[in-house]
Amino acid sequence: MGVSGPTHFVFVHGGGLGAWTWYRVVDLLRKKGHKASAIDLASCGRDHVDPNKITSFMNYNHPLVEFMDSLPSNEKVVLVGHDLGGLSVTYGLENYHQKVSVGVYIAAMMLPSGFPLTLELFELDPVVGSHIEYTFGDGLHAMPTSLIVMEKMQPQVFYHLCPSEDVVLASLLSKPVPLKMLDGSCIEWTKEKYGTVPKVYIKTMNDKVLPPDAQEEAFLCDPTCVPSKVREIDSDHSPFFSKPAELVQHLEEIASTYA
Repeated sequence: MGVSGPTHFVFVHGGGLGAWTWYRVVDLLRKKGHKASAIDLASCGRDHVDPNKITSFMNYNHPLVEFMDSLPSNEKVVLVGHDLGGLSVTYGLENYHQKVSVGVYIAAMMLPSGFPLTLELFELDPVVGSHIEYTFGDGLHAMPTSLIVMEKMQPQVFYHLCPSEDVVLASLLSKPVPLKMLDGSCIEWTKEKYGTVPKVYIKTMNDKVLPPDAQEEAFLCDPTCVPSKVREIDSDHSPFFSKPAELVQHLEEIASTYA
């Protein structure tokens, strides 16, 4: 079933990525008559801030805050986040609940209120972990200020079902993930705000970063933040490249239900 009218979809990328990751999805939605916007968070995509200079989640998330502030008070959007972008979706649902019709988490962090943001959120398979490069912008005595998975490992982990041209695109445009935003702070939400907005989780069923059982254990088992609906897509960690048409179908169906 399609959406009865045009919908405004707003996309937040995952760690180290940017608005560019959504180009296939944005194109398909616009061709269908929808409005689609993709955000570059601080130090990501076209943003030129040094990732090693990001000092907090609020610093990192500020571009989304500016975008949501700019929306007319009577406009509602479908807010979509991938991977680390789930933190931004949660923030958006709590602080802009009157402007969001539904929040969509795609293999994304969906954390309980007050869950501490720490480096442990980036724990990966040991094989992947051995191919991570850290930058210690504050000196070797301090925690790393950014990380990036080495280019040779990215296709195997993030994009193993994706077209080769998108794998190349990602290798050219990916940036280090700023880590000082994980400073032990947390994103708090309330039943009165976050709790009033429908939430849909899309599980990526061939994901090597967050296998389905890991998504279930990490983000879907806490009773305080169970989504309204869980959907499945037969993709790797990057369905915006590997399954863009199927992802758009899911998004349209979600919007037809909640928007």
